[in-house]
Amino acid sequence: MKPRFVDPFTPNRPIDDPGRFFGRLAPVNEMVDSLYQIKNGNPKHTIVTGDRGVGKSSLLTQTYLTARGDNSLTDKLEIDRGVDKFCFVTVWHDVDTSQNALDLALAILETFETKFQKFIAKYTIEVDVAGFGKLCRDKQNPMNMNQLIKEFVQRISKVVEGAEKDHKDGVLIFIDELDRIKTDSMISSFFKLASERLSRDGVKTVGFVCAGITGAVQKLEEEHASILRTFRDVPLPRFEKEEAAQILIDGFLKAGHSWSIKNLPDRAHDVTMGLPEPIHLLGSEMLSVNTDGNLTEEDFENAIKKIVTDVRKNKLESLLNKAGGGKYQKILEAMADHQKKIVPLEFIATAIGQKQSQFSTNMSTLVDREIVFKPTTGCYSFTDPMLKEYIKVNGVLDIDD
Repeated sequence: MKPRFVDPFTPNRPIDDPGRFFGRLAPVNEMVDSLYQIKNGNPKHTIVTGDRGVGKSSLLTQTYLTARGDNSLTDKLEIDRGVDKFCFVTVWHDVDTSQNALDLALAILETFETKFQKFIAKYTIEVDVAGFGKLCRDKQNPMNMNQLIKEFVQRISKVVEGAEKDHKDGVLIFIDELDRIKTDSMISSFFKLASERLSRDGVKTVGFVCAGITGAVQKLEEEHASILRTFRDVPLPRFEKEEAAQILIDGFLKAGHSWSIKNLPDRAHDVTMGLPEPIHLLGSEMLSVNTDGNLTEEDFENAIKKIVTDVRKNKLESLLNKAGGGKYQKILEAMADHQKKIVPLEFIATAIGQKQSQFSTNMSTLVDREIVFKPTTGCYSFTDPMLKEYIKVNGVLDIDD
């Protein structure tokens, strides 16, 4: 048996080790500039956007570490921070689908109250979260948006006051999974009005740093058309072929493995579509199925087979169920039969024997259900690239519409 090793790939969680964070020079530089601007009283609120699994939470995590004084990533990428290191008071919140603006504001303040015990405990700062909570839950006299903003900004100002006394750079509010919000949550109005009120009141070292799938900004825009004036959109692209291969190779080296696989960049990118999560999953399972420390094409194929028949079988089957029955399954089967990951609509039409107009609604529904996405006009691809591999091995489901 080969020696045991620490798996360098992390498909089930964001990258929290700057040493394993690959590339992304331009987006990282954009986020560092945001920190610098906020520190210097020129608040630059940002939202990282991109496809599901593209690494938004990883970039947000690295920005969080940098904001707290960890220079590992900026040193590695040779990015000028403008300062020796950052020193912000930070909180992190993951949005829940049931939350509205009131819930978000209360969650942020509750987290800050806990943070005071650790970061600025030597100063007596009364945030009055309990009082804010009572206002939120007063059904007889519910808070309107203007009152919410006034009460929230007053309390955040107290946080900034404590941060300044403790010689911090400012206050950062990290919010992940922003795409989960509902359009009637009023969170867009909350962001815009809160940022404007903070600036008007001279509280200019507070920043919102968010992340959400592509379309998150547009979703926010549905509720408040001028939200783009509040947030700087930082789009995160998929990795190119050589980048995907390099992530795998770096991991193999860290695990003490050699490799001999023809056309690794093309093959890895074809299977993963340049998404970090599938890249890490593929690398992890290749190491798992290998027995001799030298990775081969057989390990590559066996890893994919293990993913679709074991590791991700339930998740991928659930996606197929979510897609719907009848025509939906035929469409997905046709897409899986295509040689490439990006499938022209004409190919699907020929494969299922229907005109495009007869299943255009089905394609829109599959996009809405996040089963497929539209990378370019007239073409579609699986949102989870492993679903194609799953269908090739297991077939589609025999369920009715």
